[in-house]
Amino acid sequence: MKRIIAATAVAAALAAGNAQAGSTSGQFNVNVTLTSACTVSAVTDLAFAYTSLQAGAASATGGGFSVACTNSLPYTFGLQSGAGAATPPGAATISVTDNAVNLGYSLGLSAAGGTGSGASQAYSVTGSMAGSQAGTCAAASCTNAGATNKTHTLILNY
Repeated sequence: MKRIIAATAVAAALAAGNAQAGSTSGQFNVNVTLTSACTVSAVTDLAFAYTSLQAGAASATGGGFSVACTNSLPYTFGLQSGAGAATPPGAATISVTDNAVNLGYSLGLSAAGGTGSGASQAYSVTGSMAGSQAGTCAAASCTNAGATNKTHTLILNY
């Protein structure tokens, strides 16, 4: 009887060792929807230093900003006079006569636009004030702190 039990145990062990595990596989896709976007940093204020009736034009300092956009996404810039709601696409240049010091100036851009690289790209708003303007000032020096038309808008179109 011991031999039958032993033989049965050996046969069961051999049968268990020959058992095959089953497997199967399936494939699937990963679908991605990318919404392109751009961000623009705040534009640093522009500043003019001007002497009444000076012979040559004055250039503004400041005006730097940066743009970061999705790789390969084209974008353009526009300017709009005033701080109201932006109306794309904006203009390449704007001309303004400051209503506090009565001096005219023009604003433009260092580039018309670019193509996104995923990294921050530097640009600037440029400013020019023609020479030979008298301006309005009842003191030795005046600023346009009280001007109601000194704020303008940069528009980023993408």
